[in-house]
Amino acid sequence: MTTTKAGWVLPTGIPGLLSFTPKFEQVLANLQTALTAVDPSASPGPTWYAPVVPRANIDRAQYAESFPQLLGSVHALRTGENPDAQDPAAARSETDVVLAPAICYSVYPQIADSTVGEAHFFDAVGHCYRHEATSEYGRFRSFRMREFVVVAGQEEAWQWRDAWIARTEELFTRLGLKISVQQASDPFFGPGDRFMRTSQIQQDLKYEFHTQVYDGDPGTAIASANCHKDHLGERFAIDFADQGPAHSSCMAFGLERTVSALIHAHGDNLDDWPEIG
Repeated sequence: MTTTKAGWVLPTGIPGLLSFTPKFEQVLANLQTALTAVDPSASPGPTWYAPVVPRANIDRAQYAESFPQLLGSVHALRTGENPDAQDPAAARSETDVVLAPAICYSVYPQIADSTVGEAHFFDAVGHCYRHEATSEYGRFRSFRMREFVVVAGQEEAWQWRDAWIARTEELFTRLGLKISVQQASDPFFGPGDRFMRTSQIQQDLKYEFHTQVYDGDPGTAIASANCHKDHLGERFAIDFADQGPAHSSCMAFGLERTVSALIHAHGDNLDDWPEIG
């Protein structure tokens, strides 16, 4: 892997799990600054969320009904158990938290079970985990995600998402990335049988920003813009004024993937790079 040889990342011996050098982290910090600058909500910067979330929140969002194979649970030895006295595996039990599969699942509970009278904007970042079964570079198991989220009425949520698509295209162009914006689908925010692939595309709910992150890469999604409709409003009992369940949208950036795309596009010498943040 060229990024390893050039001093950007360090292997751990586990597929999808890398360590990142100061050189890589400096670019990532600059990227964070650039993202803060393009956010029109005047956020001073992101709120960092814990890498674990209450299992109850994930269950409420129905994430496991869509991606049970990706969810990482947290186990611990039961109180008072002596692992030397018996099989340690038998002494482990699930805790009340799971590894965060996305940052926005820490956002919605903040206004759950309430009625909001105006749009709520969130700027969030944190460590995520998805149990990917591939060694393809860029398909990280452990990664950081920056998410901008709005909870609002239907029309405002859609307009916010579309404005972020245009804003993100402009940002990536300025950073020298060749981006393809593509319609996409996955049961990101509900059971697969409720939002099937064809229906999700027809409803214009999800767009991904694809570019190369390594030589020969046919295209990797480094960011996505998503409309959730009123699904999460319903699940978290968030009403918007007198309109019923609130609608929500999010703009999500894979930070390590975006840095990897910048490395691939501009090479190892940072003096040759465009200004990022």
